[in-house]
Amino acid sequence: MGVSRPVVTVVLVHGAWGGSWVWERVVPLLEARGVHALTVDLPSVDCDPAHPAGLAADAAAVERVLDGAAGPFVVCGHSYGGMVITRAAAGRSDVVHLVYVCAFMPAEGESLFMLTGGPAPWITVLEDGRTLPDPERSARVSYADCDPETRAAAVRRLRAQVDAPFGELVSVAAWREIPSTYVVCTEDESMPVEVQRDVFAPRAQQVVELVSSHAPFFSRPEELADLLAERAGATSREETVG
Repeated sequence: MGVSRPVVTVVLVHGAWGGSWVWERVVPLLEARGVHALTVDLPSVDCDPAHPAGLAADAAAVERVLDGAAGPFVVCGHSYGGMVITRAAAGRSDVVHLVYVCAFMPAEGESLFMLTGGPAPWITVLEDGRTLPDPERSARVSYADCDPETRAAAVRRLRAQVDAPFGELVSVAAWREIPSTYVVCTEDESMPVEVQRDVFAPRAQQVVELVSSHAPFFSRPEELADLLAERAGATSREETVG
């Protein structure tokens, strides 16, 4: 008699200034591999600066997606999204693996600005206090290995973000209790590769390196989908037998 294998859902969390659209090449590849995928739009992006959403609100958005679907889950965060999943997955037994894609992987008591020292020089502070990457410089530092059309389209779709989440501390680090994989992007000009390798990767149980810029969901979608599908399969706690 066979034992059914639980279906693992992959939840994808974008980084700063992005949206669910960053995963548009990865989601169909996951579905083609038999893996159900959900995306989250973080409320701190494109929100009213008079009523800023912080890290807690972003984490709550992820929690709502988890609460509204059937687990178990693999939760993946890109860049700033790593801060979000570190907080959102804490204390959840239905999250069985975390994947950090060239992402911040904070310990307790750390904020994004504590880890970076403040905004990068290619980030512009707007008159209303929100932040947005400089179009020309962000095309180079984030999408260097993408084709020109992809770079231009991605830059056009970026949206202003309040900086409130970047100063909030993480009180509980989910990766202390949940197995994790860190994906180092070796051609990343946005987050220094040495920070990925030396600061964050040692915190994960598994480390994978992709020859990619800061946007592997555009430049290496097949490889990223393979990695996520593998993690989704590896986290299944029962195998079909007999």
